[in-house]
Amino acid sequence: MLHESAGSILKQGWPTACGKTAFAEAEHIPMAESKHVVMFPFMAQGHFIPFLSLANALISRGLTVSFLTTRANVSKLQSQAVGSSIHFVPLSLPPIHDLPPACESSDALSFIDGQLLFISSHKLSQPFEEWLEQIMAEPSRKPACIISDLFLPWTAQSASKFGIPRVVFHTTGEMGASLLQYLFTNPISDIISDGQIIEIRDHCINVNLRRSQVPPMLRSESSVLLISVNPGDVSIRQAYGSAKESCAATLVNTFDGLEPEYVRYLEQSTGKPVWSVAHTLHRSEHGVENESACIRWLDTQKQNSVLYVSFGSQAFLSAEQTKALARGIAASKQRFIWTIKDPIGSHVNSCDFLSKDFIEETKDRGVLIHGWVPQLLILSHPATAFFMTHCGWNSILESISNGIPMVVWPMVFDQFINAKLVTERLGLGVQICEGFDAIPSSEIVENTLKAAMATEIGENMRLRALGIKELINESSCNLSGIEGFVSYVLNLG
Repeated sequence: MLHESAGSILKQGWPTACGKTAFAEAEHIPMAESKHVVMFPFMAQGHFIPFLSLANALISRGLTVSFLTTRANVSKLQSQAVGSSIHFVPLSLPPIHDLPPACESSDALSFIDGQLLFISSHKLSQPFEEWLEQIMAEPSRKPACIISDLFLPWTAQSASKFGIPRVVFHTTGEMGASLLQYLFTNPISDIISDGQIIEIRDHCINVNLRRSQVPPMLRSESSVLLISVNPGDVSIRQAYGSAKESCAATLVNTFDGLEPEYVRYLEQSTGKPVWSVAHTLHRSEHGVENESACIRWLDTQKQNSVLYVSFGSQAFLSAEQTKALARGIAASKQRFIWTIKDPIGSHVNSCDFLSKDFIEETKDRGVLIHGWVPQLLILSHPATAFFMTHCGWNSILESISNGIPMVVWPMVFDQFINAKLVTERLGLGVQICEGFDAIPSSEIVENTLKAAMATEIGENMRLRALGIKELINESSCNLSGIEGFVSYVLNLG
């Protein structure tokens, strides 16, 4: 088995926050001859990615973009946006009790600490408003709008204070955005009952969810993420309530035409315009990635012969989960690339969970990677046939963009709804397990992979995936969602 070590984002570390100024000096903001928009994502790589993509799309259409985040995130984002005209604005995050210093992205934090970052994100409101006050001193610099993350609901009050429209950006898809908005803005007692099926009937949507597909926090009315324990703390209910009631418009990180009924739902439930602003994701051409050992290995494989296994940057398998999955993969006799990441803050090497028997048995047909991988390059490679994923939304978009069907194991939050979209509505996948603490059946994994990789069932999914890829490519050429939003911005007072 080929082992490849690469610098994981989680292991590179984040730069230490520095400087005493709570906001970037306004005189460093470029004078905008066009409309100026402010973008403010939640502090997580999965949120930075769509915000950066949208920022570049807006700049290419003549808008000026100020991209706000915490100081510890700016240098990393600048390295991801080399050659871009994005103006990054560093805000100093006041200390958060029990949060490690200079850890200002949920990707660098444990699940519990990531929740704490979300709950306490309102501490950025003061430096944000101080920065706004400075740029508002000159009318030519007044932002046309603030595009803020769904998970930064307190920005609605800041925007209102300065008379700036707040546009909400959902970094998940429209089905996830719609159903989660419904679930988190209605009384829990009206949604959760003793039954196993939850019926959602509102405006133009008619959907049934299994109880297991509802975020677990909704099953406890005392969940810290649902209610604000301390004054000012952010809650999930507040985030979705603000997105529904206090937005000037809504943006969703999905492709035009992929989920049209849910666009209509968001328009009807908010009474405001909605645009789908994702566009086709292209493979990176960086030399380092092109020389990656896993890509060279893929070059030696037959077309549509390899399973790619990855559960994102924040989903970590236990020893029992890893062993069960490995038994199923080995028994399926399929070729694979499996990227394994270690739990944040632990001294565990997750590769140690794999038995010597597994490594020996699969050494001629598998690649095990400990850490980072060039995911877009893998998904765009002709040898890749299926993607085993946790159904994080960015991963789904990358898979769909490249015409790759999926084997899904949703674990948290919107991933259950994303899995329902992939398997039931789009017909692009099959599910093997459900829940972050569930242990998959090795037999189910084995049989599912055999069906996906070596039968007509999988071939039909691949054909559907290629068809949707072509539709997306045509839609992305038009970019009507982005163009529509730009027109909206240009017409703002």
